[in-house]
Amino acid sequence: MLRAACLLHHHDISLLLPRGPERPLVGIPGSSPPAVTENGRLASAVRGVLDAFNVPGTGKATEQKLTSILWLADAFDEHMKMPPNGADEVGEILERLRDGVETGLWPVESIDALVHSTSATLLGRGRLPVFPQAALRALSLMRDPRACLADVIESAKRDPSIAGLVMQLANSALFASRTPIATLANAINRLGFAIAQKVITAAAMRPLFSSSELQEVWHHSLEAADLSEQLADRSGTIDPAEAYLAGLLHDVGRIALLAMPLYDSARLQGLLHGGCPRVYAEHLVLRTDHAAVGAEIAEGWRLRETMVLAIRQHHRPERAGGPLSCLLYVVEYLSGTEEDLSSRSRLESALRGIGLTWDKIRDCTVSALGSWLAAA
Repeated sequence: MLRAACLLHHHDISLLLPRGPERPLVGIPGSSPPAVTENGRLASAVRGVLDAFNVPGTGKATEQKLTSILWLADAFDEHMKMPPNGADEVGEILERLRDGVETGLWPVESIDALVHSTSATLLGRGRLPVFPQAALRALSLMRDPRACLADVIESAKRDPSIAGLVMQLANSALFASRTPIATLANAINRLGFAIAQKVITAAAMRPLFSSSELQEVWHHSLEAADLSEQLADRSGTIDPAEAYLAGLLHDVGRIALLAMPLYDSARLQGLLHGGCPRVYAEHLVLRTDHAAVGAEIAEGWRLRETMVLAIRQHHRPERAGGPLSCLLYVVEYLSGTEEDLSSRSRLESALRGIGLTWDKIRDCTVSALGSWLAAA
């Protein structure tokens, strides 16, 4: 009864049942007749809850109790979807909703149950992933302005998997040549310094996402890195190499979330399968999200503060996230991940943060190299 009422509470009940005791549900956007009706008709019990929702103080005792839960859930959801500048953390929202107990909108048991269902899970540093040594070397190389092609060759030599990927790319159709490349030095010379550096960085980071549950995240991260570099180049205010790394690591918090307790993991997956955006679902279950967890990981790896901040705020760039977090938000939009509730005002603000307009980025797509790396 409650689930059906939740699905229909924003629809005008008079449109559903203008005459007579029952009327078939026809043309109701977002409803699923088999789930909310009996033989294609609205159940009288659900109708009673909807009536009580629309006219406070009416209905039977059971209908009023279910209505109070619906009011609370609706109020929580509205707070979660507030415009960017008005959004609060989950804990703050729950504390504000306690005022509804005093005004009689819902019983204290309901708000206590909601608080209990959003209890935070501690993901301690002991469970955080270890940064690969090959990635450390790749980062050092990227940060060194004195680095040359010889340094790139030496870095690639140290890891067979990295060397193999470089050789594979150099001999791929993207760099077609009649003469196959047989040495690592020749392969890197063919690719050039910038491309070789990106390939080494991506290959060094790949072991972090080796779990089967993270393959989708890894492919998205490679695409995000590619788009981030392009946007940084168009913006002219952000280092493209730093943007590429930020794109690779922006969802690194998803790694730590694999270690959450089975009960919380099942609840999170249930919300995701039900169509709830990932960031919303994570806040509802854990009172945090993968962006905040990812920032904690980045801090443990001693990455630059700008990188840590960008990872933390890439879904909320208006919270003093800086240009890099604005760039990552735009990248998330371009990649179509739908990890969070869409916000036109947030997108426009993020575009201003990187000095670009929609007309300047509408043609931005993943490059041939980015697609190749994702498929390799």
